[in-house]
Amino acid sequence: MEFIDDPKFGHSKFKLPIFLVPVLMFLTLIIGIIASKIYVDSVLDQPDTEETQ
Repeated sequence: MEFIDDPKFGHSKFKLPIFLVPVLMFLTLIIGIIASKIYVDSVLDQPDTEETQ
């Protein structure tokens, strides 16, 4: 269990504070939802260029 408790690999110089990790994940999720809503709205609001005859 010593390896799990004290790992010797990974980045040690630029670690994120532990409270920033869920904040960044939440912000990424919110930005993705907003971007997808904007994309869907732009696609649905386009006038139909192909008209069936």
